[in-house]
Amino acid sequence: MIKLAKTGKRVLPGDEVAQAEEYMAGEGTYEDKDGKIYSSAVGELDVDEREKVVKIAPDNPPIVLIEGDTVIADVTDVKPAMAICIIVSQDGNRREVSSETLAAVHVSKITSSYVEDVGDLLRPGDLIRAKVIQALPSVQLTTSGPHLGVIRALCSSCRKPLERKGDKLYCKRCERTETRKTSDDYRDFEM
Repeated sequence: MIKLAKTGKRVLPGDEVAQAEEYMAGEGTYEDKDGKIYSSAVGELDVDEREKVVKIAPDNPPIVLIEGDTVIADVTDVKPAMAICIIVSQDGNRREVSSETLAAVHVSKITSSYVEDVGDLLRPGDLIRAKVIQALPSVQLTTSGPHLGVIRALCSSCRKPLERKGDKLYCKRCERTETRKTSDDYRDFEM
């Protein structure tokens, strides 16, 4: 592991930060043909004197999902064994995710109890909060847990927002009752 010393020096893309004869170009930097190292990002210059590496700690790094992250996702398709989702954001972060945004929730990862068909608890158009259980090679999610699950749902018939009534969801317009795996803060969610 490289120990870096933050210099406190702020740099912009194109700022010269070092000479290639003294340092190696690290993350957020590049070396030109004349042997000069330049910043390729806005951030703080970090210098590792022992390893002789310079890098830039970006001010606003892209969001790359890892195992354990909690995300907000839109269910786009439901098969008997899985739900396909598009990740909208990392929970609590309004920035777009820069890594893979297509994800799946397997039927066995919806809840801790047995589920025969994903469509019994998740439907296209549902907005869910889920935890990343695998980031590579494909993103796999789980909604098992009290704070995970559907946070907003629409009526399957008229597409109006559903309200929670006990452990079911209810449509005032159609007077339909539907079942979902809801989060503990269903409809109280703020993006």
